[in-house]
Amino acid sequence: MYHPYNQYPYFQHQQDVNPYYRETKSLPDQWVDYIQPLVTRALSEVEEGINLTHLFQEFILSGVLVGQGFTPEQAIEQVETWEKGESKLLQASKAMK
Repeated sequence: MYHPYNQYPYFQHQQDVNPYYRETKSLPDQWVDYIQPLVTRALSEVEEGINLTHLFQEFILSGVLVGQGFTPEQAIEQVETWEKGESKLLQASKAMK
């Protein structure tokens, strides 16, 4: 089974600071902590008035990329690149009101 603390610097840092980190936080709680930048960014975009269809598409795709090994920042950057280039569906949903 996949464990994020083997791949991500965030989890490694937590282990270095606190050797009991893995034992005190459940895996889902570690993931929630790790994706917090995505949540924070999504909430700020809601306040900017971005339509929810586009917002959900962006951040669900970002979450998928995080699950594939991207950092939250890399995932957001990749989805934005797709939105500006090859993804017609992201472009269309961004244009919706």
